[in-house]
Formats: sequence, structure tokens, C-alpha cells
Amino acid sequence: MSSTVRKIRVLPLRLLLALAMSGPIIPLTTGAVTKVASSNTSKEYKTKTGKTIIVSETHPVGRSLSTIEISTKGFEHNYAETYEDRAPISEVFVADLDGNGFDEIYIITTSAGSGSYGSVLGFASNKDKSLSMIHFPETQEGNENFEGYMGHDTFKVEGQNLVRVFPVYREGDANKNPTGGKRKLVYGLYPGEAMWQLKVETSETLNTP
Repeated sequence: MSSTVRKIRVLPLRLLLALAMSGPIIPLTTGAVTKVASSNTSKEYKTKTGKTIIVSETHPVGRSLSTIEISTKGFEHNYAETYEDRAPISEVFVADLDGNGFDEIYIITTSAGSGSYGSVLGFASNKDKSLSMIHFPETQEGNENFEGYMGHDTFKVEGQNLVRVFPVYREGDANKNPTGGKRKLVYGLYPGEAMWQLKVETSETLNTP
């Protein structure tokens, strides 16, 4: 009887020792699995008057939206703002569209997915004293400039204009096969009551080759 009791008591001790030895390994393995990777980019852009605009983007893996941070160096009143839940950045242009001698910055964002809808996050220099956001008009249903619009925008700067080109879809067109040619919208920069404005100056439908 006494030897049987001793065997029963020894077995739990061995199990406890095994668990104690393996314990430190568990948190290391768990930490490696749950670590979340992210991609961060930051770039400085110089204006022709020597000021610096810094554009930073944080894009966590597994998410289609980004956090965009804008900051400045050398302005009389430096700017620092964060814009969350924005489409990822595809291009950045520095240009003086209104010809006042002070560059603006135009951050082009393109949504993930089949549509690839484009938008503009723009900022104008107030004679290097500060930076102000530029209003970019969103697409509106019933606006003839966006008839047949389904995304797939491209942007570029031509002279003192921001140019937007996108394919035109006819009813029944597949996403990969638009048949309505392309539309070209030319934007100019104008002062507004509350903020600078990008406004469509001309609209042109281009035929496909």
C-alpha cells in the first residue's frame, strides 16, 4: 500500500516539472504569431521657395485604408495634421497652379479594389506663412462631367492645371472593357471664401484610338 501511494505522488511532480520547463517557450511563440506588421513611408518635398512639406503614410497590413500625416518645416506657422481612413497614396505633385510664386502640394489617392477611384488631398501655401487645405470637389450623380464614370482615374500636372483622365462606361460595359472613350477634366486653382478651390475649367471627351 505505501509503495503505491508513493508512485501516485511522484507522477504529478513530474508533470509539474515538465510544465515549468516548457512555460517560458509559450509566450515567445505567441508573441511571434500575433505581431502585426505595417508599412510606413515618409518623404520630404521642397517648394521653389525652399520650404519643406513632409508627407507620411501608415498602411497596416490587411487594411485597405491609410493614415496620412502632413507636416511642414520653414513656414512661419508650421502645419501638422493627420488624416485617417484615406485611400492609399498613388502620386504626389508639387506645383504652382495659380501662379502666385508659392507651390502647392497635391497628394493623389487611389482606392483599393476594381474601381480604383481617385481623389486629391491638396494643400496651398499662404505666402509661406502657413499651409491651407484645398477643396477638391467629389464626383456627383447627375453631373455631366462624370456621366459614365466608374473610377480608374489618372492625374497629371500640365502647365498650370491639374488634369484628370478616366474611361467612360456605357450601360452594360464590363469593368475591364469601357466603350465610351475617355474624359479629360482640366482643373484650375482658385481662392474661395473658406479655402482654396480646385474647379473644373474644361471637360473634353476623347475617342479611343
